[in-house]
Amino acid sequence: MKKLLKAFCMSFSMFCAIPTPFAHIWEDSVRSLMLVVFPFVGTVIGAIWALAAFLLNELNCPQMFGAALLALMPYLLTGGIHLDGYMDCCDAIFSRRPLEKKREILKDSHVGSFAVIALSVLMMLSFAAFASADGSENMLALIFICTVSRACSAIGVSTLRPMGHSEYAGSFQQGISKGNFTALTVILVLSVALSYAICGADGLVSCFSTAAGYVIFTAYAFKNLDGFSGDVTGFGHTLGELCGIIALTVF
Repeated sequence: MKKLLKAFCMSFSMFCAIPTPFAHIWEDSVRSLMLVVFPFVGTVIGAIWALAAFLLNELNCPQMFGAALLALMPYLLTGGIHLDGYMDCCDAIFSRRPLEKKREILKDSHVGSFAVIALSVLMMLSFAAFASADGSENMLALIFICTVSRACSAIGVSTLRPMGHSEYAGSFQQGISKGNFTALTVILVLSVALSYAICGADGLVSCFSTAAGYVIFTAYAFKNLDGFSGDVTGFGHTLGELCGIIALTVF
């Protein structure tokens, strides 16, 4: 339990921009356990997101302004760490260059035109989705959208072949056990079931859409870049959550 708690503190400080007194905690021996607790970082972020939606509704905030805040919320809470991977992948994939050139673009710290265009499309769709909400949606489903997206991300890290330069290659990959995959699968299934129990059809559809979006877009990036990396999971994670939001608010 102590190792899991330490792993959670490490994961929270790395993948969340909320100030924490645990930012100094780091131990390489429990690094692979960060995957197991990563979905619960999403639970915290999703709970804050859902609380914001509730407060904006209670305060009768103008719909367009509230939609803008909700669209920005997940990126503000994470410091844009997953958004960075999304933009890097868009620059690389949509360049339509040979594989080696795509990988070179992926590692380039400069922002290209494809990333800017893709970011604009992402924000526009996210804003439009929240602006389309009519108040009948159960915004508690945002908690489970964030949990499911991170469970899928952690499963991807545990199972997909990493690129040679990826932070998930080498010793990190060797530290991942079958128990990690089993635990993450259980967390994913329980998250979907709990979402349905609490949020009904809204929760079920949004969770399935999030997971399906992650799988489809991660597979697309994996095929184009011939391997997995933090950028690839950021790409799938960001678009998976967008699919979940659209399913919750539009359909």
